[in-house]
Amino acid sequence: MKPSAIWIAIVLLALGVCGILDVAGVVASSQTIGQWWPLAVIGWAIAEMPAERRVTLGGVICAAIGLTLLADAQAWASGALLWSSLAFTIGLALLVGAALSREDQAGGEDSRSPIGGGAS
Repeated sequence: MKPSAIWIAIVLLALGVCGILDVAGVVASSQTIGQWWPLAVIGWAIAEMPAERRVTLGGVICAAIGLTLLADAQAWASGALLWSSLAFTIGLALLVGAALSREDQAGGEDSRSPIGGGAS
């Protein structure tokens, strides 16, 4: 089963449980979903990375956005601090990803280049 299908199934199960608990009078589903919906974004990002068999830059960025949205929904810090931290994290991830990409390309080009001694 694809990770995205598992993710959708888990989200639907969670929504169903919230609805049942709301009808039973245990929790207010709209408030609970309003506070915890960013977990779905984080879960999707985490579920997609094992499918790629590596930690992907897009997955890290999506998880960082999800964490920021979760922290904002839970009022763990001020909005300005959260969004500034998110911008910093995404910028850092992009720079690290670009640096790693250049290293991979440089290593691959040297081994294939006739000038690098790969061909005789």
